[in-house]
Amino acid sequence: MLGLNYFKAEPSDYVRKVVKGKVVKEGKGISGFYMPFRTNIEVVSTASIDTPFVFKEISNDNQEVTIQGGFVYKIEQPDLTLEEYNLSINPKTKEYSSDGKEKLAQHLIQLVRSESRALVQSSKLEDLIVGSDNFSETISDKLSSSTEVSLRGVKLSLLYIESILPKPEISKALEAEYREQLLQKQDEEIYKRRANAVENERTIRENEMQTEIKIEEDKKELVKLQSENLKDEAKAKAEAAKLELGAFEGLSSDSIRAHALYQLGKNADRIENLTITPELLAGLKSTR
Repeated sequence: MLGLNYFKAEPSDYVRKVVKGKVVKEGKGISGFYMPFRTNIEVVSTASIDTPFVFKEISNDNQEVTIQGGFVYKIEQPDLTLEEYNLSINPKTKEYSSDGKEKLAQHLIQLVRSESRALVQSSKLEDLIVGSDNFSETISDKLSSSTEVSLRGVKLSLLYIESILPKPEISKALEAEYREQLLQKQDEEIYKRRANAVENERTIRENEMQTEIKIEEDKKELVKLQSENLKDEAKAKAEAAKLELGAFEGLSSDSIRAHALYQLGKNADRIENLTITPELLAGLKSTR
């Protein structure tokens, strides 16, 4: 049909079709014919959009910091968004005919910056550098409950901080200080390890000394016991010898001599050499 065109939206696009200033159709992913000369088509993407940002602020201790990050937002109430921004498109090219989309992103960035400024100005540089995670959580919580965000039909689903950096010269100074702290900590750890090593070596030496003392005490006790045993054994032998010799008490020397020869005869097989002097035989002969 002459002058009649066809438009088809993406599934995630919220479309509003306006004819002569009157909304005739709206919804997600709608399509249909339209007459260009009297129809205006507005489109709002309801997909999640990631928007980066970079800006500078001054901390509580008068230090300039550069905050770099981004946020993810999603338009959940397109009708509110369309009331605030002109999101008309060229139906053929699907390009926006105004800067409404960019304005929405810029306004959200300004809201992020406004909340960030208040937090940065109340914080010291060191706290900002080490607390970027807490920083992003605080800003995200504030913007989630902000009426300025909700009135635009937007929901902020994520805010992240990639870095919070001071000026290069301040950064170098902080790096030097941090490096010095690391070296000091390293020295402390080395000292602790050496002290532990010395303590362990002392403990080992004490244990070895105690072991040696115990060994020497055991040796002393063993020597004492062996000495007592030898004494007891000598006493027992002496008593036995005394008893054995007691059997010969009252006997004449000749009788004892004869008994000795008798004992020699009993053990003759064990004697290799024996010398009998004439005096011994003379003594025995005279007794008969």
